[in-house]
This record gives sequence, structure tokens and C-alpha cells, in this order.
Amino acid sequence: MSSITFENSYQGSFRDMGESHISIHSSQHNNMVDGESPVIELRGNSVSDSSWQLMIAKAVSQGVVSPEEWPEYNRQIKDKKRRKKDYNDYLLTLCSKPIKRLKATQTAKNTPKSQRTKISQELASVDRDHVLNDGSLWYISKLDDRPDNVSKKDWRDFEVEALTRFDNNSTYQMLNPGVYRSEIHLDESGEIHKQDLAVWFRSDSLGRVQYSKTSTIQDVLLKLYGGNKDELDRRVSLVADITNNVDKTPGSERADTKLWRAVGNGKQPSRILHSGKMYNSAMVTLWRYENVRILRQTALEVARERGIDYHVDDVYNTDGVHRSRDVYMQHQQTKDSLRNQRLATKRAQYATDKLTDKINDIYRDTLKRDPGASESPLEQSNKIIDHLKKVKAESERIQAETDRQQQQLDQLKRQNEMAKRQQFRWFELRLLIVNIIEKLWHLMFDHDLQHDFTDNHQKWRDSMTNQVNKEMYNQLNQHQQKQLNAPNQSNGHNLER
Repeated sequence: MSSITFENSYQGSFRDMGESHISIHSSQHNNMVDGESPVIELRGNSVSDSSWQLMIAKAVSQGVVSPEEWPEYNRQIKDKKRRKKDYNDYLLTLCSKPIKRLKATQTAKNTPKSQRTKISQELASVDRDHVLNDGSLWYISKLDDRPDNVSKKDWRDFEVEALTRFDNNSTYQMLNPGVYRSEIHLDESGEIHKQDLAVWFRSDSLGRVQYSKTSTIQDVLLKLYGGNKDELDRRVSLVADITNNVDKTPGSERADTKLWRAVGNGKQPSRILHSGKMYNSAMVTLWRYENVRILRQTALEVARERGIDYHVDDVYNTDGVHRSRDVYMQHQQTKDSLRNQRLATKRAQYATDKLTDKINDIYRDTLKRDPGASESPLEQSNKIIDHLKKVKAESERIQAETDRQQQQLDQLKRQNEMAKRQQFRWFELRLLIVNIIEKLWHLMFDHDLQHDFTDNHQKWRDSMTNQVNKEMYNQLNQHQQKQLNAPNQSNGHNLER
């Protein structure tokens, strides 16, 4: 379901139209698609056209003196006190009555703060543009209304065509005779919309030109109802009955839906209004409802032609409060922010639930039992951590003991290898000595040596030492000989040492 939105106030501004609008919103093109223009000018205008000149042309057609003719017009005023200092002052004078009413409402004690803020913005716009600009915003959907089976481009094309066809509607143009600039804006952060600027100058019975929106609306509604003042009064009075008792709670039936059903059924109001403040207020509301009805019919027609599933709500989706453009955008941003917060909360809750389930699974795998009913995820996590710490400590103890035992085994292995090497060296040495004795055995019993052993024992020892030294050296390999650095021949003193 989609909602038709029509926002109207005196906050219309020259700077938010044409090239100025494009410049202001140059950084907000996040919703645009390829090939789109930021602004579509309606009524045959160009984005480069001056809003001031377009306004003046419309005002002159409503009876306002042109800037070219005004100097002579001003000089012809006999009472010099009534003459204006410049053309802007002249325009503001024509708007003086509605401006005065705005200021009175702003300073009234019972005026809500939000309304005072709105009026301040309206008066600021008047000071800036030197005229009471009536601005309107028209929406046929919100950003999240697009059906899943419709592409973004097709949906935006549908909106543009619906708003364009609405602007060309003869009844809409009759209801809004003061519109001098109408544009479709595609370059803002929000949804596509049509934006109008209008002035409501008219001549009274004496030919005096004044700014009078209410009187002009009455004229156009009478024209819409074929000049039937009784029908106008009936509908205005029905609007007063409905709006005085309307429930704008989201989900409740819209006031305009109730009105058109009452009108179609020929229902009569509780009392007939003919004029007055209540009458004027209800009449402006009726004018709003007639505009919305045309836009609704147009949008439904275009959607049907394009095969797009588009429906308009007959119930309130919002609080039903009509807001200015800036306030409306702020309100939508607040709603979007709250919606995003709710989504974030849901996502966080989902993540929390998934994490809780995971903690429960780890708890069961780790502790081999289900968690207690009163145990929080934090308590479960702490028990898991404590258990893992104990497992880690035990693992480290076992590893340390394993390392100690391995060190002992390594030491025993080294000792065994050393013993084997020592044993092997002993065997080698023993074999060496046996081999030497075997080699020298015959010498020990040599006749000459036996004599020397008896008569010259030192000579025998020196001879025997040299022989042993030589045989020991010969028993070594080259590497061992090099390490020993032993001489091939030596005296007995070296050997003994």
C-alpha cells in the first residue's frame, strides 16, 4: 500500500527551484538511476528560467501592476504617504493581510511551538523573496513502497509519468490557478515528488488587488461544483463534521475516504456552515482533498496501464498531521531512524540468540552436561573458561613431565653412547698393545738385546721405546696420525711422557 501525500505552506522559495535547486541538492543523488535528469521542468519552462520573472508574469495576470508600469502607477497615488519606496515594498503591501494573520498566530499564547517554528520559516521566506510564495509538495509513494517485482527504474518512470499527467490535469490546473512554476525533483535523498510555487493575488469588488488564497479557493471550488453554493456548503460542512471527530491513529480510516463516502451517499452534515473562520478552514481542507483525489485517480490509472501493482491506503499510516516540507522531511528522517533502530535491535537480538545457542552447544561439549536453567550465558561462559583453564594447566603439567622424562632418556642415551665409545676405545687400545707385543716379541729375545738388557739397560729401553713408538704410530690411520701429531721416530723420553 502507498500513501498520497500533499504538503502545502507558505515556505515556498525561489532558491529551491530550477538551477538553484540542482545546486543545493547536488550531493543527494543517491537514489537516481542512469539517464535521469535532476529536475524535470513542467509547464514548458527551463531550469535556467528566473523564478522571480515567472512569479511576476503570473502576478501580473492576476491584476498586479508590472515592474515596468509600477513607477508611473506609484507617482499617480495622490496621498504621498501611501506611495511605496520600491517594487518589493509594493508586493509586500499586497500580501500584508495574510502576513499580519501569520504574525498574530505566531505570537498567540495558545499556538503550539511547532506551529510557531513553521510560521517563523514562512516569514523568513517572505523576507527573502519579497512575496508570499505558496509552496506545495506532491508524493504518490515512499521509498519502501516499490514492489519486489518492479525494477527501480520502472518504478521511478511510473512516478514521473503519474506526476506529469497530474500536472497536466485540467481539474488540477483549475484548482491551482496561481501555480507559476512546477517541477518534478528526482535528485533528493527522499522519494521523487512534484514541487509547485504559486501566488494567490485577486481583485476585489472594488478592483483592488490583494493576496487572498481563501477567496480564490472558494471561487475555484464553486467553479468545480458548477456554481452550486449549496453543494459547496454541504461538502464544507461535512468536512467540518468529519475533521472535528476524526481519529488519526495509524490504521484508522482516513478523513478524505469518509468524506467521499458521505458525499456519494448524499449524507447531510449535522449543521450547515455558510461562512466564518471554521467555514474557511474546512473549505481549504476540502480543496486539499479534491487535489489528492485527482492525484490518486491519476496514479492508479498510470499504474494500471503499466501493469504495476499500486494501491493507495484508505487508512492512516502516519499521525495524519500535515507538515511543512522541512518539518515533513525531518519527521520522515526521525521515522526512518526509529525504523533503523528497531531493525538494528532485531538484528542484535538475533545475533544474541545465535550466540546463546552456540554457548549452550560449547557448554555441553565441554562439560558433558546441559547448562542449568538459571545459568546466564555469561555464567556459562565463565564456567567454560574455568574448565578450559584447568584442562590447559593439566596439559601443561603432563607436557612438563613428558619433557623431564625425555631429558632423562636423552641423558641415559648419551651415557650409553659414551660408555660404548669408551669400551670401544679400550678394545682398540688393548688390540693395539697386543699387536705391538706380537710385532716385537721376537726382538725381546734377540741376543744383542738380551745382552744390552743385562749390561746396558738404558740402551735397551731406548731401543725398545723407539720400536713401540713406531709400531703404535703405524697402527693409526691418517686422520688419527694428524690429530696426534706424533713423530715417526722418537726417543724414549717422549714416549714415556
